[in-house]
Parts: sequence; C-alpha cells; structure tokens
Amino acid sequence: MDPEHQYIPPENPNETRTPCPGLNALANHGYLPRSGKSISVGLLINAIVHVYNFTYTHVFLLSFPTVLRYGKLDLGASKWRFWEWGLKIDLASLAQFGVLRIAHKASLGHPDTPSHSPDPELIQDLLTRARNNPNGGLDLHDLAAVRVARESRLSNRKLDFLHGQLAIGECGFFYLSMRNHKSSDKPDVVPEDRIKQWFGEERLPDGWWENVRPKQSVGFIETRKTASLVGKLMDSIRHS
Repeated sequence: MDPEHQYIPPENPNETRTPCPGLNALANHGYLPRSGKSISVGLLINAIVHVYNFTYTHVFLLSFPTVLRYGKLDLGASKWRFWEWGLKIDLASLAQFGVLRIAHKASLGHPDTPSHSPDPELIQDLLTRARNNPNGGLDLHDLAAVRVARESRLSNRKLDFLHGQLAIGECGFFYLSMRNHKSSDKPDVVPEDRIKQWFGEERLPDGWWENVRPKQSVGFIETRKTASLVGKLMDSIRHS
C-alpha cells in the first residue's frame, strides 16, 4: 500500500463515515476524502471502480441515484462559474433511516440506529459463523442465514421490499469482492481475517491488491445474480 493510501481511521469527530464498510474503507485509505465530505459522483464512481474492480456501468447504477438522493448543490469557488457546479454528498448523510433512504435495520455489521461505526457484537457473530463453516469462512448460505437471523428481530420479521433488495445486494457486493477464489471444487468463502478487517476495522484486507481484489471486473448482472441467490436461500431457510 503506497503512503498516500495507508489505513488511517477517523481521528476527529469532523471526519464523517457511513453504515457502509465499503465506503468507509475507501475514506480510511484516502481514495475518498478522509474527511468524508464533499464527494462528487465522479470521485465516488472512480474510487469504487479502481479499488473494488466493479464495472463503471455497475457502479454508476449504484452511485448516481445515491448522489441524486443525498447530494447537495456545490457552487464551487464562484456561483457565477456554473461549469463548476455539482452535487456532492457527505458520508454521514447516508446513515439516515427512512422509507426512501439507503440505511436500513437488520444490518450485517451496524446497529438498528443511525451509526457510523460497526457493532462489535454483530461483527463477532459473523466471525463465529465463519469459524463454524468447515470451509473456513462465510459462504452464500451463511450470508443468507445471517440475513434471516438479523431480520427475525424486526417487528414484522423482514425488511420492506426496497431495503430487502438493498440488503441482499450488499451481500452480493461483499461476497464477490472479498471471496477467496478457491481453485478446488469447494465453494468460495470469505475468510475470517477479511471479515474482521473489512467489517470490523473498515479497511482493505491484507494483500488486497495482490490476492484479494477481484481479478476480473465484476458487473451488475453477476452481482444481481448473486444477490438473487442470497434471497432464494433466505426463503429456503425461512421455510425449512
């Protein structure tokens, strides 16, 4: 890791973060402003594509609605130089709950209240499940089981449709970006150390650029298929 992108967690209250470990890791490594503020859609898209190796189309579909929903107009150095105008977001705004908000309850790693840091008990639950898997990490069935367990604590025992889709989409993103790409016939899993570092410490796992980052760009269809599989596994677990 080059010096400019060393892991440095927030050092003062003015450095804001989100409930999303993926975005927090980008800020903690300096691929997004370490302050977590005034992030343009272009900067957000380029950072996610560069670090996580997801396709531009995929990341645009994720990021552009987010900036439209949460962005605030920035007039640049002068309100008369309209070519400098643009929508920018602060990471802290993504922690707000609501019907049309991104943040949701029953998170894999954050509490059911607006939060900018992981919940140690939830992270420990993920690590315990990873240790109990004979393949040495979390597979898609484990992620589905976690989602069912988290949602079972809600009053209606499941998320609404929008947030349910966001939640399984997050599982797809997590799995496809962090899995170990085994060459054997055993299923790919997300190893315990990567869970601890990415979810618990909100940093890129050790050996990210050499061994962890997806070798081939991950597209929207692949992520959607993976998320849909998590959803089907959840239905199977609920009815078993």
